Amino acid sequence: MKRSIANLVVLLAAPLALALTGCDGPALCAQVARDAGFPQSSMVTAVAIGMAESGCKPDATGTNPASGSCPHGSRDRGLWQINSCWHPEVSDECAYDPNCNAKEALRISNGGTDWSPWSAYKNGSYKQFLDEAEQAVGN
Repeated sequence: MKRSIANLVVLLAAPLALALTGCDGPALCAQVARDAGFPQSSMVTAVAIGMAESGCKPDATGTNPASGSCPHGSRDRGLWQINSCWHPEVSDECAYDPNCNAKEALRISNGGTDWSPWSAYKNGSYKQFLDEAEQAVGN
């Protein structure tokens, strides 16, 4: 019972966050990245990566099969798809909360300077979102 209540809280957190911030998609990524303290110099990249990773949807979840590094598989969670295996210190509650997810993305990216942990950065798919991210950031 305790686990199902926790899952319900996680599922309700994303729509509540959208209602509180009044924005969604790239605008949400831009707002929470700004609030988390991303430097202006990395804001467009941060938003573009969020768009490529999750569509900037707080409840986005990706699953990964078992691998040598993650023998039980893993889940990518929230706006910046924080991986459950590589970052077990990030709870589901945090990962699905836009503000907490942004703070963790800031930490994991070394203050917005190292995006190498994100597949959208490594494969370059974030680049197709740069113009839209720039608009959301207001550059």
